[in-house]
Amino acid sequence: MSVVQVSAEELHAKLEKCIAGERLLIEHEGNRFSARIQHVGLFGVKVIPETEIKNSHRTPGDVEGITVPYKEILELEVKGVVYSLLPE
Repeated sequence: MSVVQVSAEELHAKLEKCIAGERLLIEHEGNRFSARIQHVGLFGVKVIPETEIKNSHRTPGDVEGITVPYKEILELEVKGVVYSLLPE
């Protein structure tokens, strides 16, 4: 797996092209966690934290996602490449 550092604008552009299922690293409300994309929107991304997916024993579609703003996304993983946000 390779890691490519990108600017916030480049990361945002890559997110706009994503479909459901790609992995993200997020820092939300002081917590850092990995999640899967559920839906990419205009002002943020609706995600399902991987811990909720792992612990779900319900039927598919029952896990509610949370919406996080683009500025809280630190990494995006697509096809074995991790796009990591450049430090400011």
